[in-house]
Amino acid sequence: MPLSYKTATARASKILKWCPFWPKLLLIALLIPTDFSFMIGSLRFTPYRVVLVVAFIPTLSKLIAHQAGKISIADTLVVLHTIWCFIVIAYHHGIGSSMESGGIRMLEFFGTYLVARVYILSEKDYRGTISYMFFLAILITPFVAIEAVTGVHLIKTLASAASGGHFHSGIEDRFGLSRAFGPFDHPIHLGIFAASMFGIVSLRAFPRKGRPRLRRLPQVAVLASALSSVSSGAVATLMTQIVLLLWNTFSAGIRNRWKIFTALTFAAYMFVDLVSNRSGIKVLLHYLTFSAGTAYNRIIIFQYGIQDVFAHPLIGIGFNPWSKPTWMHSDSMDNFWLLQAVTYGVPGFITIFTPVIIIMAGNWRQENGRIAKLRLGWNISMMGLIIGACTVHFWNSLFVYFALFLGSGHWFLSKRKP
Repeated sequence: MPLSYKTATARASKILKWCPFWPKLLLIALLIPTDFSFMIGSLRFTPYRVVLVVAFIPTLSKLIAHQAGKISIADTLVVLHTIWCFIVIAYHHGIGSSMESGGIRMLEFFGTYLVARVYILSEKDYRGTISYMFFLAILITPFVAIEAVTGVHLIKTLASAASGGHFHSGIEDRFGLSRAFGPFDHPIHLGIFAASMFGIVSLRAFPRKGRPRLRRLPQVAVLASALSSVSSGAVATLMTQIVLLLWNTFSAGIRNRWKIFTALTFAAYMFVDLVSNRSGIKVLLHYLTFSAGTAYNRIIIFQYGIQDVFAHPLIGIGFNPWSKPTWMHSDSMDNFWLLQAVTYGVPGFITIFTPVIIIMAGNWRQENGRIAKLRLGWNISMMGLIIGACTVHFWNSLFVYFALFLGSGHWFLSKRKP
């Protein structure tokens, strides 16, 4: 499909119609609280899982038939990750658990990736999907802002009541504000979901036509929603993108500027590692939090988690308890990347992280100015997600969003006519 050069200046009402059906339906389902779920045997079906089950065969068929281009290395790694998860779970917990938990992993990661991978194939598809994402973020902004100010968690309370339950936050306020949930299972998930869009919005992936005052609405919405979560993960995600956006602005015209930025970042890390009495990663984890207590917990999680990785590098520990200190009551591991290595071993981490790098790094030389700007926005947002994932585990809706976001960038790897 040839690129339409009118896509960059089309109106928002038109662009929203460009979002392909399955990505649109999945985005809507992601913002329906998981309270609206039902059980079939021992399996829980949330709205987004229902969408993924129905979409799986059609999307897989399109990929196998090469209707979405040739199968890439990134695609292969996503499949290998799913297979490896089945193997690890079967090794630790038996075939029954592997079919159940591995099946959910396949559906939520591979299935979601497929929805984006086979239906977002052009600039038009991409702009439509991203714009629809912004549109949904704008819709929830008033509700989460009210949550933060009043402490009334309207979306979660109504969802729980409608599903026959009762919602109780149980999370302390910060800086005099309640931590907003929106439709998500935890405030930090709302924060990272919203914050991750900042890079794309700031580089004007949204339409340029329309009222000038409304052009910044997506940017304001994602900032307001992210900050309503009062989450250090959201702030880390935002700050990562802001630093990259500033570098993009002030380094314009410099050759190899991103290679220079990478080298400077590495040099700064090594400097901190040498002069500090803590490792560079511990310093980073310390500053990705709001409180000393949270920082200490994350450093301890990293120390003990890495020990488990070194002790079980190939096959991981599965869903068995990780080697936390006896005084640490919580079983959660607030580091998505570390948890992949701990649970599924180094192969599990490599096969989920490498596709991210491949999609971020591949095929830059053929990009024209407009597409390059779109891609830079996606890369900056993905970097925000990468750093945000160091502060929390992605599960349920946020994990599915991550897989959808990953797949949405694959079209950048396709060959395009100059």
